[in-house]
Amino acid sequence: MPEGPIFFSPAPYHILSYGTLLGTQFFHTFINSVTSFKVLERPQFGVLQRAVFPAYFGIQAAAPVLLALTYPGRAGRFGALPQGVSGVLHPTNRWGVLVPLTVAFVTGLTNLVYFLPATNKISAQRKQQGKHAFLLLDCKGSR
Repeated sequence: MPEGPIFFSPAPYHILSYGTLLGTQFFHTFINSVTSFKVLERPQFGVLQRAVFPAYFGIQAAAPVLLALTYPGRAGRFGALPQGVSGVLHPTNRWGVLVPLTVAFVTGLTNLVYFLPATNKISAQRKQQGKHAFLLLDCKGSR
C-alpha cells in the first residue's frame, strides 16, 4: 500500500464498519433485548422491538456492504491483494472474506425486507385477536 495519510486509506473505515456491525449485534443480542425483556411488560417490549428492529436490520444489511467497499487489501512478498470490492472478489478471498460478507448481507437484508414486515403483520393480527377476544368476554360477562 502506498504511504500517505491514514484518512485516505480504507483501513480505518473498514475497522469502524466492522466495529459498528459487531458492536450493534453484540449489544442488541446480549444486552438490550435481554434487559428489555426482563424489565418491560410484553406490550411495551413489542413496541420497543418494532421501533428498534428497522435500524438494527438496516445496519445488518449495510455494514457488510461498507466492509466490502473498505476492504483494505494487503501488500506482501508473494503478491498484493487489491483494495475494495475487487479485493473481496479476489479468488484467494473467496471463502475467508466473500462468503462471510455475502451471508451477513443476505441475512440482514432478509431480516429487513421479509421477516420484519411478516413479524409486524403477525403482531398486528395478534393484537387484533386480543381485542376481539376481550370484546367477546366482555359481551358474555354483561349478559
